[in-house]
Amino acid sequence: MNQIATHRQGASGAASRTGDLPSIQGLNTFAIVARHDSFSSAADELEIGQSAISHAIRQLERWFGCALFDRDHRGIRLTAEGRILADGVGAGLARVHQAVRDVQHLHDHLTEVVTISVSTATASNWLIPRLARFKADHPEIDVRCVTTDSDRNFDTGSVDLFIPVGRARWPGCQRWALTDETVYPVCSPEYAASVGPMPWTSDQLMGADLLALQERHRSRMRWSEWFAAVGSGVLGGAGQGITNDYSVLLHAAMEGQGVALGWHHLVSDLVAQDRLVRPMAEVVTTDEPLWLNAPPGRSLDSATELLRDWLLDHA
Repeated sequence: MNQIATHRQGASGAASRTGDLPSIQGLNTFAIVARHDSFSSAADELEIGQSAISHAIRQLERWFGCALFDRDHRGIRLTAEGRILADGVGAGLARVHQAVRDVQHLHDHLTEVVTISVSTATASNWLIPRLARFKADHPEIDVRCVTTDSDRNFDTGSVDLFIPVGRARWPGCQRWALTDETVYPVCSPEYAASVGPMPWTSDQLMGADLLALQERHRSRMRWSEWFAAVGSGVLGGAGQGITNDYSVLLHAAMEGQGVALGWHHLVSDLVAQDRLVRPMAEVVTTDEPLWLNAPPGRSLDSATELLRDWLLDHA
């Protein structure tokens, strides 16, 4: 905040002061008035009232301790001091504006764009929380996230990296293992308490409201497969298909509507925040990891390689 310095009248009557420069806003207003030789024209350019212009100039003159404009019935004109200030401020502001344009141009030139496609749930619960840290490490790279909840008609040519939604195979794609897929039941603390003390038995889980994706949007593991993997038998129709969006499924679980299968990389933060709990200790690791993919036949540019390597290190 600029402050008007304490004035001490010298022998010549000029005010002397110590401290900051006048405000940049005041100097900019002065430069515009000087260019137009008119308070009203400056007010029109700045889209403010003429009284605000007059106030800003009076503040500036008070700071300098001298008049910057002569005023009479014919209008205004710069004083000798005003002409000196106008020459210096005009050139200085021009350099500032040019520097701003140069920085913006350099930033636009240096910024590289990487597009990655993931499911809505992966974006919300895994990717976006990590991208803030990536952006802090690499501000020159702009990561654009495209969400999809279906592998059907997926256009690999429009993205640089992608994490498949379901079990589809992508022949010829480059791929890197991000993390093992570990899966376990999750529900709200209130729902868990309504069923019984934790850990639950398998019978308690099978008797609970099992939330699932609609059949045509099945992800990598069904409830029947999970029960079979933990040795609890196979329930062919286990799971109520309530949505095609895994984010919605998790929200339903958090709202106490039942139990969902939780992929560790998507629910671990929610469990740590006590928004979800694990009613059973059993965990199933799927037969394939979570894959990060790149379209076939494409050479990765340096920005895409940076994001790939960073995600592999922070998975």
